[in-house]
This record gives sequence, C-alpha cells and structure tokens, in this order.
Amino acid sequence: MKTGYSFILNSKFFLLLLCSSFSLGSLAQETSTCAENLRNAQTLFDNGQVEQVPAMLEECLRSGFKQEEELSAYKLIIQTFLFQDRNAEADSAMLSFLKKYPEYQLSPTDHSSFVHLYNNFNVRPVVQMVIRLGTNIPFVTFVDPKTMAVALREWDYSSKALNLYASVEAKFALTSKLELNIEGGYSQLSFSTRENFFDNGTVNYSEVQHRLEMPVTATYNIISFGKFTAYARGGAGPAFNLAATAKDVSYTSGKYIPFPDKESPEIDRVDCRIRMDIIGQAGGGIKLKIPKGYLNFEIRANLGVYNQVKNRTGSAEDLGAGYNYLDDDFNLNAVNFSFGYTKIFYKPTKRISTQ
Repeated sequence: MKTGYSFILNSKFFLLLLCSSFSLGSLAQETSTCAENLRNAQTLFDNGQVEQVPAMLEECLRSGFKQEEELSAYKLIIQTFLFQDRNAEADSAMLSFLKKYPEYQLSPTDHSSFVHLYNNFNVRPVVQMVIRLGTNIPFVTFVDPKTMAVALREWDYSSKALNLYASVEAKFALTSKLELNIEGGYSQLSFSTRENFFDNGTVNYSEVQHRLEMPVTATYNIISFGKFTAYARGGAGPAFNLAATAKDVSYTSGKYIPFPDKESPEIDRVDCRIRMDIIGQAGGGIKLKIPKGYLNFEIRANLGVYNQVKNRTGSAEDLGAGYNYLDDDFNLNAVNFSFGYTKIFYKPTKRISTQ
C-alpha cells in the first residue's frame, strides 16, 4: 500500500511539473515567435517584399509584443502601407498607433515616411480627469460671540487636523498654460469651541460638518523644471451642507452652579446651519509628469462667504437651556492638503490639408 501511494503521489507531481513546463514553454515560444516574426518582417521590408508584413505582425499586435517591439511593429506596418500607396490604411494604422501612444516623441532613427505621416496628425488632450485624496484643517473667522454668561473669561476655537477630503475634477486646456477646472468633492470639517465662564463653569462644544463642494477654478502653470511643474489655482463655487452634528457638548460647573454637570449625545444641527455656502478658493501645487498623466500635491485655502448660523433654536435639544451654550456667528473656512492622480485623455486627428 505504501509503495502504491508513493507511486500515485510521484505520478501527480510529475504530471503537474510536466503541465507547468508545457505552459511556460508555450508562453516563451509565443514571445519568441512574435519577436522572430518582427525580425522576419523587417527583413522582408528591407528586401522590398512587403506584401506579407501586415499579416505577419497583426496577431502579435493584439498580444505578444513587448512595448519596444510593438512600437517597431506599428512603424513597420505604417511604412509598408505607405510603400504600397495604401494611404487610407496607413492613416488608420497611424491613428491606432497614436491612440495607444499619444505622447510618442519622434526619434532620429524613425523612417522619413513615418515622420512625414506622423506630422500630418495632431494629438491634443481632450480632458484631464483628476482624483484627489487629502485632509482639511478648518478655521473660523468673522466671529460675533454669543454667550449665556454675563462676562466671558476665556473663549477659543480649535480644529482637528485629520478630516477626510476626496474629489473628482475635470480639467480643460484653454491655452498651453491656463486650464479651466470643474470639481465635485466631499469635505469633512470638524471644529470645537470652549467657553470658560467667570467661576460659573466651562462649556465645550464640538461639531462635524459634511459638505459637497463644487468649485469652478482656473489653474495656471507658472514654471516647469524637468518633469515637475509648479502651478497656481483660483476660483469659487457652492458648498452644500449635507449634515451637521454636535458631539461632546458638555457643561462643567464652577464655583457658582447655575446648571448641573451635563454631557450630550450626538445632536443633529443641520436645521441650525445654512444649506449652501459660497467658498472662494486660492492655492497652488506641484505636479510630476508620468506616462499619460501626472502625480500632484496641492495646498488650498477655502474661504466661506456666509454666516453659518441660520438659527440657534432649531435643534431637537435646546443647547442654551440644556448646556449653557449659544452658537457664535461665524464663517467656516479650511486649509486643504491633497495628493492627486491625473489621467490625460487624448484625441488624435489628422490635420486638414490646405492644398
């Protein structure tokens, strides 16, 4: 039994090894065949026997070529069609080539016929799509303090550094340096305030807002150095308040006790906040050119225009009566830090002949 069992195991291992070797061998043979086809096609072209060249390379263009081999194969097919005066097919092959390699730069080794046809085409970026991810650091301005106390000893605002920010942006080139940008993004904004009354206790209040921001901006490429480009941004747009929640609202009694100590659950405050703000946006960043796109880092300032407080008594729970707290009138702003990836979508077209 033991001998038979060992034989079965050894047989299975041998079959597995045989199948693996066959698969790897087939893959290597396919790669080798495509590379060999390219060499043979080049030889036929050099000898003026061009009829078989396109068919010899067509299958490998779909799968099998490495990038450099694929570039050479496209060029060879285009030159073959031009040699045979099959101009429509040469145009079609060049269009396919430019769709796959829209950022191709001519080389001194390129055949003159390929260069001539290449120069008859125009490749322009139709749109750039940007995905960004980062954080907001909120801050408030134009505060008109409101308080339940007769006198205020201490009063301050603070914010958390980690607030989720994510956006999708479409960019359209207006000139070689100027771009129009339309963006939709999600912003989380968390801030807190603390009031310390004269011997009457301390009030703590924290709020989290979730907003949909839709700025329309322009970016201007200031200077390029190597693959890096520095740019500036400016514009404005609406910010829609999706949710506003008060968290950790608390009153701690002092020497004199107008209220007992108390801490709240989460309180929905969206009915106390304006539904739409206008944000002015200014900033800048740096982008790194990569194939068919960019990587970028950006810093922005988002400045709110309107007072955030619509009313002070709309919450399910009266914060004045329950926690000795009243909203200050304030504008909500943020400094935004983000990393992004840009994908460029190109459209190659043949230039219209003026002759």
